[in-house]
Amino acid sequence: MAPPPIRFGLQTATENITWPALLDIWKFAEEIGYDSLWTSDHFVTSMFQKTPEAPVFDGWTALAALAALTQRVRLGVMVTGNPYRHPPQLAKIATTLDHISDGRLIMGIGAGWFEAEHQMYGVPYHSNTERANRLGEALQILNLLWTQERSSFDGNYYQIENAICSPKPVQSPRIPIWVGGWGEKIVLRDAARYADGWNTTGSPQQLAPKVDVFKRHCDAAGRDFDEFEKSIMHLGLFESSDPNAVRDYIKSRRMPEEFRDQFMLGTHEQMRDQIARFIDLGFNHFVCQVTQPFDREAIEGWYTEVALAFKSS
Repeated sequence: MAPPPIRFGLQTATENITWPALLDIWKFAEEIGYDSLWTSDHFVTSMFQKTPEAPVFDGWTALAALAALTQRVRLGVMVTGNPYRHPPQLAKIATTLDHISDGRLIMGIGAGWFEAEHQMYGVPYHSNTERANRLGEALQILNLLWTQERSSFDGNYYQIENAICSPKPVQSPRIPIWVGGWGEKIVLRDAARYADGWNTTGSPQQLAPKVDVFKRHCDAAGRDFDEFEKSIMHLGLFESSDPNAVRDYIKSRRMPEEFRDQFMLGTHEQMRDQIARFIDLGFNHFVCQVTQPFDREAIEGWYTEVALAFKSS
């Protein structure tokens, strides 16, 4: 099986946004040629907003409408917080959306990390280990419900008995699953066992050892590392040749300077150099998080001047 091609996407966080602006930027990005578009999954604002009172839309509800109003682009939630929904309920939600989108859904899912959000909404915030293990059980349940006529599972945290999930997804054998995170002992192990892709964020220096760990987990699971989709989510997009403007942008995102390599910043040449470093590590799918007000010029330039340099090669 050939490795997946180089792809580019945008995550339009559903925070501090209006519905017309969200729909408009999705249609714009699909027309330009982006391969994937994503919403986020939070109840309250999690990053980059000046106040926690900023309005936030539900990412899955928005995604359903966006799926019906787009034609080509692959789509998903980057990433779904596993603690927020019972896994069989999530399986049904995702199946419904796979039908709405005519088989374009990617199931992005992670263990959940935003403690304040859990506390606000009364969602138990378990230890890192328990949240990771719960995610592993959820992945197994998704696999079962999407592929078996009746499914049973007796885990430490979740149980289903002779469960029916009908209809099945449009995609066969099931909706592709991408696991978000970088926990070395459990999350990356279970991504290698039960998923089709790995989504993370970080700099090339931070991620090089994580890639080595993921390769070892793939080997242990009898899976081919090269066949996995490996996605980087860049925490922002800002095109400028002025170093001071770039520094001001990072500050405006409430991030320290050392987080620079987790963004897509600078000139198009600098962005291409950064993408090349990630490709050398084995990553193939690159997603920039963008927030309202959307910089349409930067969004178009990142695709035409950066993405196409790799997609055309």
